Amino acid sequence: MWFLNASDIAVLMTDKTVELVLSKFAISFPFTVLSINRGLSDSLVYKVSSSDGVFALKSYNPSSFSSLQNAHVILDQIRKNKFVLFPLIVRNKDNATVVYHDGFCWDLSFWVPGNIPDYSIFNLVQCVNKLAQFHIAVGFEQSGFGIMPAMECREIEINSFSISAINFSLIGFLPLFNLIELLKWTRQEVGSLLGSLNPSVKIQCCWGDARRENILFSGSEITGFIDYCAMRRDCREVDVSRMLSSFAGDDYLMWTKALNAYAESSPINYLVCRKLDILGTIVSLYRWLKWFQNPMPDAMVNPGIQRCTDIFRRVEKWKEHGSLKSMLFYN
Repeated sequence: MWFLNASDIAVLMTDKTVELVLSKFAISFPFTVLSINRGLSDSLVYKVSSSDGVFALKSYNPSSFSSLQNAHVILDQIRKNKFVLFPLIVRNKDNATVVYHDGFCWDLSFWVPGNIPDYSIFNLVQCVNKLAQFHIAVGFEQSGFGIMPAMECREIEINSFSISAINFSLIGFLPLFNLIELLKWTRQEVGSLLGSLNPSVKIQCCWGDARRENILFSGSEITGFIDYCAMRRDCREVDVSRMLSSFAGDDYLMWTKALNAYAESSPINYLVCRKLDILGTIVSLYRWLKWFQNPMPDAMVNPGIQRCTDIFRRVEKWKEHGSLKSMLFYN
């Protein structure tokens, strides 16, 4: 996920780099770089204006090449099925949607205007309804029933996590005693969730990163979904649980209202959604603790500390509540 040195990779991405990449997509000079955004990954997003339009030019680690290509195929298909909230992808003169340059692979899409929504229940229900429409649009592709890959991945990561592999001196922003006790508690409690049988669910193409930060609004209207590289075959519950968690945390009433709204369009397993969220949050805590074992870019340190601290505090509240099983809501 991280570059191993602490230098800001924005230094490496010069206007000349942007010009060369854009030329590979047949977007010629003159252009204006309106902004540069960087998320909690090794990607940069350039907002670029030219006579051809306003675009998002994004860099990816070369390991993302196959998943990015696959996502582009899915985006083309759902656009044919009249779901147009995801960006329109630009192809180059060779009909390719991904190009290599300067040690990265890049894609280009039309810029989606808008702002990240607030936490209001109105926005959550609206987002859930649009997510259901996406699942219906993409569900025409091959689908079947089985155990969801997301659940299996969470179980593998949880079982492979080792407290002894963590150098706690590198995570000084968290209270040491509380953290150690919390990790012991999660190890003990998670067995009650992993030990229960996972039901068979519908497996189909899913967004994979359906978080509040990847949904854009203009006023009260959704203008688009972004960050599509994680699209993959899984269960719809993995998308729903991620979206609800990012809006509602552990607010039972918000979860229930949003799940009821989704269920009006498609069947959904409420218990699976909660279980995925709880196990996914624990996996996120484990991942952050491991990521802080290595250097990360200076610009990512404070956002990383904030994200890790937020997850830590959420799990601490679960511990105060008594048990993980009691947080399932729908058991």
